[in-house]
Amino acid sequence: MQIVFLAAGKGTRVYGKIKKNKCLIKLQGKTILSRLIQNAKNNNISKINIVVGFKKDNIIKETQNLDINYIVNKKYKTTEMLHSLILAIKEINEDLIISYTDIVYESTILGKLKKNDNKNFILPILSNWKKIWKIRDKAISDDVESLKIKNNILIEIGKKVIDKKDVQGQYMGLIFIPKILRNKIINYYKSGNFKKMQLTQFINNFLKVAKFKTFTTNKSWYEFDDFEDIKNFKNNFLINDKNKFFKKK
Repeated sequence: MQIVFLAAGKGTRVYGKIKKNKCLIKLQGKTILSRLIQNAKNNNISKINIVVGFKKDNIIKETQNLDINYIVNKKYKTTEMLHSLILAIKEINEDLIISYTDIVYESTILGKLKKNDNKNFILPILSNWKKIWKIRDKAISDDVESLKIKNNILIEIGKKVIDKKDVQGQYMGLIFIPKILRNKIINYYKSGNFKKMQLTQFINNFLKVAKFKTFTTNKSWYEFDDFEDIKNFKNNFLINDKNKFFKKK
């Protein structure tokens, strides 16, 4: 099993403020990316890949001594995260865990995702997402997407929310893709015009031909979508080496 960190994008809403790749934001002296890599090592995932693009030399400099395989998304200016994912799947013929790099999450989440039957696509779902959105000071109308599950099977994701009942949890930016199904996702991508589609919207389309199992968790998880998210995290949390958060007193 290998892990792929998607870090090719610019992160425009944050870059204008911090002038660095979003994954290089420091939380208590460690970058988000270094914390994510430590998660992988904590769970004995030694084969680590990073998809790079925007200012890739900054990321390579940060991680060059960590035995990383770099996959370059040369089209990062004109494509979405989905393209980075497809590049990784095409290159690596193994079971894969895909992880965004504008998030931090507790090591145990990765451990649970790693322990599966290796035969199904799997998404972890955050159950206590409303608490996180409150700390992030976000309205539900801002960026929240639909997510519906039934009997632990994903039935909808990535649509505009009309009714709060359409949000049964938070997509966490983590996906397990088994080796035996990698061609299924590659072929589906080739069959349509998905190049500029958001990843969750692609998954929603892919549900027509594929099944995604889910599991829910209320472990530590946080997303850095804009500069306010950075400030709110630092103002509210302490974080340990296994990336478990503790509310500041």
